Amino acid sequence: MSNSDDIEFSLRPLRISKRSDSSTNKSQLHSASSDTTRPRSDSSIALSTKSSSHSSNVPQASSDEFVCRPMRLGSGAARPISSESHDHSSHQGLTFVTETDSVSSHGSQPSTPRRNSKSSRRSSVHVRSLPIVQSPKRKTETDLSKLDDMIFALCLVDFHHVRGPEVQWWKSNYHADYNLHGKLFKNLSFQALPDGSHLFEETFSNFNLVYDFANAVSLDDQLDFEQFTGNPNHLETLFGCSCVRQVKTTDLSSEELERNKDITRSIVQKAVVVISRKQPIFTKIKEKLSIITHSYFQQTNFTNTELLEKLFDNLNGTFKLIEEEPMLKQQIPEEITLLENKKNEKEDEFFVNLNLRSILSNYKSSILIILKALLLEQRVLVYSNNNLELLTQFQNNLIALIPDLHHHLDLSGCPLSDYTEKHSPLTRPTSLKTNDRRSMVRFFGLPLHVFNTKGSFWNPYLPLQQFDELHSESFMVGCSNLLILNQASQHKINVVVNLDSCQLSYPTGKPEALSLSHYDKRFIQSLLHSSSNEDAFEGSDDYIRYQFEDYIRSLLATTRFYQYMERFKSPPPGFDVNANKHYGNLKAFNDSFVDAWFKTKNFKIWDSLCDDFIFNFHDPLHIAIGSKETTQSAFGNFFANFNKQQQPTLVERANEYFLHSKKPQKFIPKEEQATEVKDESHSSGSTKKFTWGWGALKS
Repeated sequence: MSNSDDIEFSLRPLRISKRSDSSTNKSQLHSASSDTTRPRSDSSIALSTKSSSHSSNVPQASSDEFVCRPMRLGSGAARPISSESHDHSSHQGLTFVTETDSVSSHGSQPSTPRRNSKSSRRSSVHVRSLPIVQSPKRKTETDLSKLDDMIFALCLVDFHHVRGPEVQWWKSNYHADYNLHGKLFKNLSFQALPDGSHLFEETFSNFNLVYDFANAVSLDDQLDFEQFTGNPNHLETLFGCSCVRQVKTTDLSSEELERNKDITRSIVQKAVVVISRKQPIFTKIKEKLSIITHSYFQQTNFTNTELLEKLFDNLNGTFKLIEEEPMLKQQIPEEITLLENKKNEKEDEFFVNLNLRSILSNYKSSILIILKALLLEQRVLVYSNNNLELLTQFQNNLIALIPDLHHHLDLSGCPLSDYTEKHSPLTRPTSLKTNDRRSMVRFFGLPLHVFNTKGSFWNPYLPLQQFDELHSESFMVGCSNLLILNQASQHKINVVVNLDSCQLSYPTGKPEALSLSHYDKRFIQSLLHSSSNEDAFEGSDDYIRYQFEDYIRSLLATTRFYQYMERFKSPPPGFDVNANKHYGNLKAFNDSFVDAWFKTKNFKIWDSLCDDFIFNFHDPLHIAIGSKETTQSAFGNFFANFNKQQQPTLVERANEYFLHSKKPQKFIPKEEQATEVKDESHSSGSTKKFTWGWGALKS
């Protein structure tokens, strides 16, 4: 053929093991074609049986059969693939490759295949129901649809005295070669070894990465985001957790010093990094990662990565991606129950080692201010140079205060991702299981997607190399570099949380929307009072988490009640606004805050997901209204019912108050009087917290 690119394909009716020479007769030809060791389709099996039994006489074609006559192959024609070089698992019929492809793989010029006059004059071959199938698409490197590993990669980062931090070892099922298609995650080494990590013998760092699963590339800075032209729905946030450890050079063995003669620093610093998908698993693997890193440093040979190999296999066997609704719909009820129980058991693992009680006692009402700043999608900067581990722990605490947010962080690290675009159209729940936490959470439209919208992102640690990402509309980032802290006002940071001094600052001025209302302050005071009890469940981390969950749900229920009143100009059936004037009172949460929250993107998403009548399941008023102390709602008690027996009853607390009160009451006031005295005590600024009466005891 004149043009090598114009390839002509011809079908052979039989799969021939090798080209027959001049001495091959017809019986040998049919014997070779009936070899049972070669994979073939069902139709070809039937063909071989007949051919082997009647090697000399070929049967004639019937009415439902057809006959293919062998054709002489020309230059560049197709030939069958041999069984040694072809995977038969995905083929039912015959597959061919061109002669030019097979020859070029050996680096030689294509040549004209041999011609055999006898083999070209073979008799017609009987074929029954020859299948015609489309050749399957070749699985490319970026086809990651069948991978269910939650662990994206495991790597080792080393600090070189000349080149600086660099990735020394890498293993991943998603991206096999770290240097393939250019450098992957070019800021990974700086995030794994944060500024100030040399001050600690061992410390931890957490950070977020952005990966494009369609093109197998990473987006590392603001320039990559601005130049991105692909589909943002293919972008996914990855969560990195590194254990940083260092050892003195004098403590290394002579063999290791001989292998690394270029070591000139007094310490050797490395970090073992685990990168996961879907959600951060720092709290789950912290102890394991610390033990493996310590054991790796105790080796006399840093080039021995057997421990890291075993850690990678162990984590891959432990953490797997579980599909949510699509998989559950295909399961039988018993399997659905087992899957739901397994999810509920693993859910609380995220809240291990958060230490909410300590953070609440240090920051008091500032915790609620920061939470409101996140709901308003403002710019929040968390700084610490003295405690890098607290830098991540503090941010995990804030995320834990928003119900179910830790399960929906796979879009949180990229300002190009948007929950509305990826999950469009947004629909409201059509069913409710009151004894199922996940069903209740969905019914209330939770979580509030404060990071999962365009222009918003979260990164637990932002190195100096990603400083330009602070141009985004809203974020929560952590940093340990004083240079970023000093330029907070230039980047219009709204709230700066200094963990070293336990103080909040407002570089652009404190807005009225972040001011706490009277009931907000009462809510925090009740939490501080309960957290003083170290033994009981009341005041524990879980209790504080449930209280903030009730606070957010009270905000949502009050909002839905307010919307109902605005629409129908009358209260819903069963609610008497004259008896309780606080129903639907959004002023209790601060008018400025509510007005600003209504303009945010996370409010619009919540408004599209939440049921219209959630106020039937939670009182539509501030959590601090209607009781002299903040107690758990029915929904909160559902998660803490195993601690109910340990808590004293209301009558027991009242009796204890009367016994220890310095000013015993001379009479028991009526219910109306008790309520009036309570309001006066708070308005006068008195430190007295409880006014007990017969009405209070009855409630």
